[in-house]
Amino acid sequence: MAEKDLIKENNRLHEKLDPRYKKVYEDIHVYIRVNTSAQSQETEAVLNTFLKKIIQTQREGRSIESVTGEDYKAYADRLVEGLPKRNLWRLAAFLALILVGLNLIFDYLIQILFRLIDSAALATTVVAVPFILEIIITASLGIGFIYTLFYAFRQVAFKDWPFWKEYGLYFLIGAGFFLVYLLVDAFLTSIDNGPSFEMNMFLIVLLGVILTILGFMGLLNRK
Repeated sequence: MAEKDLIKENNRLHEKLDPRYKKVYEDIHVYIRVNTSAQSQETEAVLNTFLKKIIQTQREGRSIESVTGEDYKAYADRLVEGLPKRNLWRLAAFLALILVGLNLIFDYLIQILFRLIDSAALATTVVAVPFILEIIITASLGIGFIYTLFYAFRQVAFKDWPFWKEYGLYFLIGAGFFLVYLLVDAFLTSIDNGPSFEMNMFLIVLLGVILTILGFMGLLNRK
């Protein structure tokens, strides 16, 4: 069956699940998505087989553990074994491009706005060392954030944590990386020595747009 047809059938079967079966399926579904490459025919086929087993179990009135066993994570790991693995380096690299690009866009668009209000020149002095370091550190923090987030998800997957606790952990991870970014940015802003050059702010925004587009193109290209 083609991938698109499998997706449609999986969505249809998913709606037939009772709440007690649906919760376990959705947890395993998310775990598989996180650990494997984005939608693929192989992934959809595995999910389709899994859904059909659950539907049959539901009809027979048996518990979902008769399919998965007591350890949901171990069962999910077995499903993941034969599927294309998610390349976290690739994902993180393209997300880092997007993060760096958006940072340049919003940072310099705000500066452009204030310059236009004050009728000031749109050229700015770029100090090479902190500018390059900011790009490198922003990309590194983006990659580190993705790896930390995925690692945390794998550790808490299938644990009976309340909503606030699980998503509170993800929030703390994001807030921690953002705080580090602010501290680093404040430090880099204080550096005004070294080689420098004049540059139109619109060119920096254009660089940000290019990096962002490249990042999104990389994410959308699954092959």
